[in-house]
Amino acid sequence: MNNNKPAANKSMIWILIIIAVVGLGYYYFSSNSTPASTSLVGTDSATAAAGVRVLNLLNQVQSLQIDTKLFKDAGFNTLVDYSVVIPPVNVGRPNPFAPIPGFSTQSAGTANGR
Repeated sequence: MNNNKPAANKSMIWILIIIAVVGLGYYYFSSNSTPASTSLVGTDSATAAAGVRVLNLLNQVQSLQIDTKLFKDAGFNTLVDYSVVIPPVNVGRPNPFAPIPGFSTQSAGTANGR
């Protein structure tokens, strides 16, 4: 008669665990907190603040004054470009995992029969 008690206890424990998991899941998914905004467009205040920043940056760029007398200066015109053109070179092997020609693929331990 006592043989059914352990099975009943196990099933009761599993039922309680399932109820607890379902209750925690319900609590987690039905919380009253507002979800984070997932849209690409922000709120009105965030959009307005971004617009103000863009306008400020645009005004700063438009107010820049570039002195072009530098490009007409004799010192600038005497500068020489000593850059070297590097020709394109094929890099690597077509199959980097292929065995390298001239090298054995066996380790020293297996070559000696050990």
